[in-house]
Amino acid sequence: IGCMYSTDDPSTHIFQCGSPTCRKKTYTRWYDFKRHYNGAHAMERPMYWCDFEGCPRGEEVGGRPFPRKDKLNSHVQSMH
Repeated sequence: IGCMYSTDDPSTHIFQCGSPTCRKKTYTRWYDFKRHYNGAHAMERPMYWCDFEGCPRGEEVGGRPFPRKDKLNSHVQSMH
């Protein structure tokens, strides 16, 4: 999945993606690395659909789902 580089200071921890397609992409927070891995490399990805009727990002119209809940929330705030 990846590597973690650290010192005694937690603020210097670096998480590096182990996938060759990511070109050694690094993150300073575990949460950000985990979000990247789950979104880009996990076999089963969550799908978040817009529930507003007629929205092109809705499941009933065959739209494309959002890969992350925060992206769905941003869509709802800006579009509806």
